[in-house]
Amino acid sequence: MTWIALKMLTGDRNKYFGIIFGVMFASLLIAHQISIFVGIMSRTTSQIQDVLEADVWVMDNKVRYVDEIPSLQDTVLHRVRGVEGVEWAVRLYKGTARARLDDGNFRQVILMGLDDATLVGAPREMVLGSLADLRRPDAVILDEAGYTYMWPDQPLRLGKVLEMNDRRAVVVGICKASAPFQTLPVVYTRYSQAVQFAPRERNLMSAMSCAAASSGRRATRP
Repeated sequence: MTWIALKMLTGDRNKYFGIIFGVMFASLLIAHQISIFVGIMSRTTSQIQDVLEADVWVMDNKVRYVDEIPSLQDTVLHRVRGVEGVEWAVRLYKGTARARLDDGNFRQVILMGLDDATLVGAPREMVLGSLADLRRPDAVILDEAGYTYMWPDQPLRLGKVLEMNDRRAVVVGICKASAPFQTLPVVYTRYSQAVQFAPRERNLMSAMSCAAASSGRRATRP
């Protein structure tokens, strides 16, 4: 019976190759769609993956996903630091801001505000500039893909000036960052600077980056 079934399958050469091609093409489409899905899902956690120092992110209990974060009161930070087993906890701001370029055009950007003392969550790979320059007044670090998007066909150069919330921001560094879910430039700055760039609200802290006391991870200082 097996031999008869095989003869029936391969008896018509055109139909046989049509079946083989159809199965191969269907497999290609399935693998292609799965890879697209996995790539999109990995982008939804890009900012979390880039904060390597933290074991835990503390947020409002109504958070649905990382791109829509209700703000926390600053007093929550001290409560988290007092929890047994927490070695350290620092402020973190994540939001969006509108940046005005030197030619008058506007771009929406993802704004990351890092703890002033430790710079937890800072980019690991710098293309131009130094992470220590982030401590200068009005300093921001821009991801490489975001720089290309904001100034297409221009070479990478430090000293570019942005304006956010009517405040001056100077690009002191260009870095590599994981691709975000939203195709927006990623801007890193100090927390105290980020709250000046962001539209003013009563509560501004997005989250806290924390490490367990047993993990041995340190909040590094550049």
